[in-house]
This record gives sequence, C-alpha cells and structure tokens, in this order.
Amino acid sequence: MNAVLRGTGAAPGSAVGRLVVAHTAEDTQAPSTPDAPIGIVDALDTVARHMDDLAEALRTRGLAAEADIVEFAAFLARDQQLRGAAAEYVAAGQGLIDALASAVQDFAAMLAGLDDVVLAERAVDVRDVGRQAEALLRGEDPTGNRERGGAPAVLAGTELAAVDLLRGVLPAAALSERGGLTGHLAIVARSLGIPLVLGIPVAELAPLADGLILVDGEAGTVEPNAGARVRTIPSPRRYPGGGAGQAITRDGRRIRVRANVATISDALAAAEVGSEGVGLLRTELPFLTEESGWPDEDRHVAVLTPILYSVPPGPVVVRTLDFTGDKRPPFLKDRHITLPGPDPLSAQLRGIMRAAADTGVQVAVLLPMVDHPRRIKHVRGLLVRAGAELGLVAPPLGAMVELPQVLDKVDDLAEHADFLALGTNDLTSRLLGLDRDDPRLTPASAAEPVVLAAIAQTIRAGHARGRAVSLCGDAAADPAVLPHLVRLGCDAVSVAPSALARVRAAVRAC
Repeated sequence: MNAVLRGTGAAPGSAVGRLVVAHTAEDTQAPSTPDAPIGIVDALDTVARHMDDLAEALRTRGLAAEADIVEFAAFLARDQQLRGAAAEYVAAGQGLIDALASAVQDFAAMLAGLDDVVLAERAVDVRDVGRQAEALLRGEDPTGNRERGGAPAVLAGTELAAVDLLRGVLPAAALSERGGLTGHLAIVARSLGIPLVLGIPVAELAPLADGLILVDGEAGTVEPNAGARVRTIPSPRRYPGGGAGQAITRDGRRIRVRANVATISDALAAAEVGSEGVGLLRTELPFLTEESGWPDEDRHVAVLTPILYSVPPGPVVVRTLDFTGDKRPPFLKDRHITLPGPDPLSAQLRGIMRAAADTGVQVAVLLPMVDHPRRIKHVRGLLVRAGAELGLVAPPLGAMVELPQVLDKVDDLAEHADFLALGTNDLTSRLLGLDRDDPRLTPASAAEPVVLAAIAQTIRAGHARGRAVSLCGDAAADPAVLPHLVRLGCDAVSVAPSALARVRAAVRAC
C-alpha cells in the first residue's frame, strides 16, 4: 500500500513511528457478562482515583493545563447524575455493564447536543470514562495499553481521549477516527507538540501495521513506508529560533545557554527560542506514573527517540533516572532508592545510545547524585560495555555535583568524568540545611557564600583537568546568581526554555 491517507490536521508537526491501536469501537461492544467482578460505583471510583494520580504526576512534571483536563475526567467519573442513571438502569433489570453503557450513552448524548461546541466535545471524555469503567467491570486493564516496542508509537483509535496521550510514554503522533479541533485530545496534542490527525477510519490504517508511517499533523496526512525518510522530514517548527545568537559577555567570553527539557513540547520550545542544544534532558519524568517496574531498554528508546527528533541543534546531555524526593513512581513508593542497579542502568544506557544513533543526535550521559568517584568509574565500565555490544562509540560521561560529601573528592571526580554539572537545587538545600520544600530556599539562595564557595571549588577542579563545568539548577536563571556564575568561570548554564532569552541577555550584560 503506497497511497497517502488524508484526514483533518488537528495538531501541527511531523513524526515517524509504528502504528499502535489503543482501542476501537469494538472494544466497548463485547457481550455483557452476568457477573462483574466489581460494582459500577467501585469501577467509577477506581477510574476517578486513576485520574487523580495521573493529574498529580502531570503537575509534578509541570504540565498544569494537562492535569486540569485529567482532573475533569475524574470529576465526570464522580458525577452523581451518571451514577444515578446507571443505578436506574440496573433497577430496570439491565446487567451492570449494559446499565453503565446506557447511562454513559445518555450523558454523552446530552453533552453532544449542547449548542456550545466546546462543551459538546466533552462527550468524548464521558465515553472514555465509561470505557475505562466498563473494562474494570470485565476485570480487564482500563488503560487500554498495548505493547509499543522499541520504535516510537503512533497511537490510533476510534475515539482517543486526552488521557490516552498522557499515560506512560508520550506517543510520537496520534490518529483518532472521531474527535474535533476543540476537544481535549486536540488541546493536549497541541500543548505537548504531538502531531494529531482526525477522521481517518481505523480500518483503513490496518495495512500500515507492519511498517513505519509518517504523520503530518498540519496537512492531515498519513504516509506508509516512511522509514527511509526519517531524517529528511521538513519541520518548520523545529529550528525557527536558531538565529537568536550566542551569549557573549561584554569582555568577550562565551557562555553557552542551553535548555532543560523533559518532553517533546519542551524540546520544541527550546528550539523555537534558539537554545544551543540541551543542557539537561530529564529522563525520569515520563515514568512517574509507572507501576510495573523499571523501564526496559525498548521503553527508554520509545521515550527518548521522539524527544531527540525535536531538540534544537547542538549537544544533548541526557541524565539517567533520578527518582529522588517527590519524583518517585508508584513502583518505588515504598523503597528507599535513588539510582538503579546495574541491570536497569545498563538498559537505560543502551536505550540512550540506540535513540541517539537512530536520530543522529550527539548525546552525553549525565549521572545524578554521585557520591564518590568510584561511581563514575563503575558506570564508565557499563557504558563502554554497552557500546561494544551495540557496535557504537560510548558517549561522554559526566557527573552531577549536588551532594556536599563529594566536594572533598571533586578533584578525583573531575579526573574520571568527562564533564561536571552543578545541581544547585540539591546542593544548596544540603549546604544550607534546608528541606527542598522550605519556603526560605529559593534559587537566589545559591548566592550564599557557602554555596558560591562550593561552585568555585567545582569549577576550579574541572578546569584544572580541562573539563567543562555547567550549572543546570534553577539558580542559573536567577539575576542575583548568574553574575556570580559568569565571574567564577562557569562554561554553560541550562535553564527552562521560557528563561533562555532573558538569561542570554543577562550574560551579554555581564
């Protein structure tokens, strides 16, 4: 099949991936079972709790608008009108699954009939809540998740909902047979930079299941057999900020100003404002809703690849998983662990190298929470071995300096690491004896003498061995701290995409 399928573009951008069908209309038309494992109220309560947990995780990742949409789904699951209607259908003699389906259909039809187009689109969210609750009544997985494999996923369905994009690994693109331009699905897709095409029947996508496909969310097209064109896809959104210029101080010293990213939308935002690569790619945030355990190699590839396709030109520093503080997925809630063991870490290192090779992006690996130089030496061995197994050259390996105990060994650390990165959020907290959530702890706290002394010590140690030293904490964007960083000789800073222009201007004024 070589024909291009045409629908309606709902979120711009282009992406390549492998088709993954999340759920279809047939998923909600299976025969009813006489004995459901739980009741309707329990099922809706469970859906609401799942939505609450997902919303909380999204807020942790800084996705407040997306969290609001998920919380709306939780509100629908708790709606007393919906529950009351289901109870009436049960009283009239319908089975639990049929009663729930009838109540959802009535509620969705009521919304769809409203004159307000935006409110009418919320019928999709009602049907998605019903689909999840019905799956629970059948004793099935309510998320509709499918195994996505190592390639980026193009998620498809008869009627995708916003939460389908937000669970687990972000897809590279999405296709929904039903839906509108003002629906939550389209809103979230545009917010996250996920190309979305509406109106292509799922049945027409079936012949594309065995190969890579190209989705153009602006033209509204789906093209099969696109694997050979991955690196030639035109993307006008990708590098529009490239002319923003370098950050050079008044006396001629260049400070590289890079972005901190965690999602596709972060990467696109960084590209739009001309970031010089990525100074910190946080890999743990997409996994904060995971329940099944450490992500494997293919999961890392699936998460990283679409992000790397979206980053601005320049090196990308990929930090390994940093499940610390409030950044803990469900499978670690009851464990005290901050760094994965050798097997999970090797899986991530392999995943990083594979994703970099697939996208042609120059990456470096950054190890968080380093407490001793031997940690770097150990991970260096894992990285070299992974490279040899994959037939790839091991990327540079850097160490984060964010624990006070490593300052006494920072000279040795600089000798064994290829570069150093100051994590001032944790370092400042520990040096000042303040919890991370203490209101007295602000980015400006990094200007305290004891913190500046630690920063200076790290920069001297790095430069003495020819290592670049960067700072990727929030302090880099603080006007009270940035001049100190320039004065002390920091080579690069990494900040949120929204702060890049301001930080560049501040460096030029130094």
